[in-house]
Amino acid sequence: MPLVFVIWGLDTVVNKFAFPNKLLSFYLFALILGFLFSYLLYMQRSFYVKKGQLIQAGSILPLVIMLTNFLVKYSLNVILAIHPTLYIQTNFNIFYGIISGFTVGLFFGGIYKTFIAKKKLTNS
Repeated sequence: MPLVFVIWGLDTVVNKFAFPNKLLSFYLFALILGFLFSYLLYMQRSFYVKKGQLIQAGSILPLVIMLTNFLVKYSLNVILAIHPTLYIQTNFNIFYGIISGFTVGLFFGGIYKTFIAKKKLTNS
């Protein structure tokens, strides 16, 4: 799922926006912030290994992150469909980059925390 959102966002950035380079710099900065925020959210999550599989204790957090990401991306793209002149407005380019990067970063923080937990638990 995160890969779909990354491709979707980057395709829009590169092919439709007037200032893709500026937008991408804000996208990457916000992605790092989203990653760190998500990593902190997942820091208290507990993992364990059962029958060789990594199991994460039940939580609504991944669902909330996925739904939030989808709703934000969907809303931004609806706004762009209604007001296509926003593609050439610098402020909206920056706003889109920040929001898109942050929401994608939310995915990667959780994924990274899961990989760290798996490595730690399988090496123990």
